[in-house]
Amino acid sequence: MRKSILLLNLQVTLTLFLIFVLAPGKVSAQGASELIEKLDAYPDLIVLNGKIALMDDQLTLVEALAVRDRRVLVLGTSEEIRALAGPQTQVIDVKGRTVLPGIIDSHTHPHLWLLNHLGSDPDFNPDPQLKVTPVLGLHEDDLDELTKGGIAEKIGAVVRRRAAELGPDKWVIVNIPMHEDAIQATPSPVIRQRMVNTADLDRMGPNNPVVVSGGLSSGIYNSQARKLISEAIGQDIDSLKPVGLRVWYYLIYDIILKNKTELVAGMLKKELMETASFGVTTVQTHIEPLEVIKALNMMDRRGEMPIRWAWIHRTAFQLSDNASQFYSLLGDFGGQGSEYFWNSGVGEEGWDVGGPCSQAVPEDPALREQLARIEQCSGHKPGTEPYNAHLAALKAGLRLADVHATNDGTTDILFQMFDQLMEEDGWTLEQIREKRHFFDHPKLIRPEQIPKLAKYGLWMNMQATGMVRNVSDFVEVYGEEYLKWFTPTKTMMEAGARFSLATDAHLASVPDETRLGAWPWYGFWPTFAFYITREWDGRIWGPEEKLDRISGLRGWTTWAAEAVLREKDLGSLEKGKLADFIVIDRDYFTIPEMDIKKIKNLMTVVGGKVIYQSPDF
Repeated sequence: MRKSILLLNLQVTLTLFLIFVLAPGKVSAQGASELIEKLDAYPDLIVLNGKIALMDDQLTLVEALAVRDRRVLVLGTSEEIRALAGPQTQVIDVKGRTVLPGIIDSHTHPHLWLLNHLGSDPDFNPDPQLKVTPVLGLHEDDLDELTKGGIAEKIGAVVRRRAAELGPDKWVIVNIPMHEDAIQATPSPVIRQRMVNTADLDRMGPNNPVVVSGGLSSGIYNSQARKLISEAIGQDIDSLKPVGLRVWYYLIYDIILKNKTELVAGMLKKELMETASFGVTTVQTHIEPLEVIKALNMMDRRGEMPIRWAWIHRTAFQLSDNASQFYSLLGDFGGQGSEYFWNSGVGEEGWDVGGPCSQAVPEDPALREQLARIEQCSGHKPGTEPYNAHLAALKAGLRLADVHATNDGTTDILFQMFDQLMEEDGWTLEQIREKRHFFDHPKLIRPEQIPKLAKYGLWMNMQATGMVRNVSDFVEVYGEEYLKWFTPTKTMMEAGARFSLATDAHLASVPDETRLGAWPWYGFWPTFAFYITREWDGRIWGPEEKLDRISGLRGWTTWAAEAVLREKDLGSLEKGKLADFIVIDRDYFTIPEMDIKKIKNLMTVVGGKVIYQSPDF
């Protein structure tokens, strides 16, 4: 295989040398085609008449490109590239539109987001048990007029109806819709205040496992459901962190769809195709359910992956009896895999869940006094099992990724961890920097921490969704002075601290009654635009941290390629790289900043294959 690729590259190189070097003005389009035909080196696809931004170091723009065997073969003018086309070459005339490298979303969760479709889209629902049925009439505005008994009766009516439809022992999953204007998955007061409990659900569904969901991060379960989930994961359901989110992963994939790998693959493929329609060509996320790993491996072997997936191992942090021992024995496999499916590290996403962990001081004296009585960072400080497990992974040479560093106090703990690694095991700064350890959700970063992030080479992954969900309330409690701690992208860039940008959001909208998550906006480009405009809800939040357009784009392309350990293949459209690109409906480089959020994706190409084409193309 390697030999054949080398021979092919030699053929292509020789052809282009003959055409463009020895006789650039003497070889006609017909002559070029004849030379290529003799060497059997026609491009598989060519793109003409575009404003193609390579996103290389020189910020080169070209009119046209040719693709062969999944990779960019040659760049040039439309006339030059058209001359290379053969009888089977696919020709795409983009008619002056802007072409960008494919978007790399370095923190998102397609296998979680697809669950939003289970209540409204039969195409995503291969098993009747997966249908999430809404309990209507329980919005927050309705609750004042209902007694606790009335609330239980509404839920019970839906549970009993679904149990009758499915039969005994089948899973009954119902959802209490969140507020229609919600921008985050805050569950209904019915869930938060436990207006129904396990005993109530036992009475409603005595012959079925029953789940009453309040979104992706919360739920109430009857006794049968609790027993089955605990048996499946090998430990008590309440040990999961957070319970609701982890239950969704295991319940859908490793309980209801266990050993139904074909069905799981079908669901994932639909979600990835939907993701591709927004211009995303690579995603990075943790994977916990074993069926998801099985399905993606199967799709990869068959050549059925619509887009690329960098995955992070985290299951042992949650389910292993001794996570430290597990990761100390695992061995470094970061970066290993195929062009479409590879590992990019290990990490516990929610290791910092619970309790304050920040040096920020609230303005209210009473709140300051209250916080002073609470231990900071109690769940993941040095000496705790989460801390020890991540330190063990580092000592084993593993790359940490998808580890939350939500608050500045957690970043301090990470500095302690790397100092301990150097002191006890002799790691050098350069060795640490080479690993590109990768941390998520850094909503709060103190200014004095930024030089240390650059020093250690620690990557931060920024998600606008997380910032805008919290910034207004945080500033109200803590004061405007702390706004400079929120997602300080420009300051980090100027200090040499590394980061990538990501959505952490389901890009497609679904009906309010059946959605399990909520985001400030839907679609990709509104999220993208935030880092350039810093505009949310009619206000500019931290204008001094605005990124210029080139840096903003790099956060989703060249920098993101480094973050997923694939910078040699992805992130730009230089010759020899994988041909992942998108065609958009506006000129990103010249339109007003406030119009960036209005951009629409018209075409997505992955490895030279058209994955999505808009009717408007």
